[in-house]
Amino acid sequence: MDKLTFKILLLGDRATGKTSVVRKFVHEKFSREYLETIGMEPYNQYETIDDTDIRFSVWDIAARENFKPLRSFFYKGAKGALIVVDLARKETLQNVSKWVQEALSFFKKQAFILVGNKMDLVDQIQITDNELQVAVGKLPQCIGYIKTSALTGDNIREAFLKLGKNILDS
Repeated sequence: MDKLTFKILLLGDRATGKTSVVRKFVHEKFSREYLETIGMEPYNQYETIDDTDIRFSVWDIAARENFKPLRSFFYKGAKGALIVVDLARKETLQNVSKWVQEALSFFKKQAFILVGNKMDLVDQIQITDNELQVAVGKLPQCIGYIKTSALTGDNIREAFLKLGKNILDS
């Protein structure tokens, strides 16, 4: 079996649940306490895709504008990114193109997947499936979207595996 490392970035506005997504993926844990990421926090998770052992090196990137100059260092060597939006906050979808453009200024061939997080907040959802699909169509190198819940764990692993499979196949 081959062993590969895929450096994956988590990008998106503040409080979209990026840290919760990666903590659920790696540790199977969820915390309701909001702790803003300062700079970057790395995580590792091992998975197997098509008989290939993959180490997902996931970099949770700080969203605050004042960290933008530091973010350029974190993009180096990335194979792809999860762009996370909060399904209960429409403005987070409106900012997705900003995140993709920033990432594309540092790497050209990597894949993106749009992650609509917080699908468990059923009564607060502001972003429709159609809006997610339209956004995907406007984003270069975006392989699709998936709705997740870091609270319940729904589709968290699937989001990473879908992106990993795309990277592996390319």
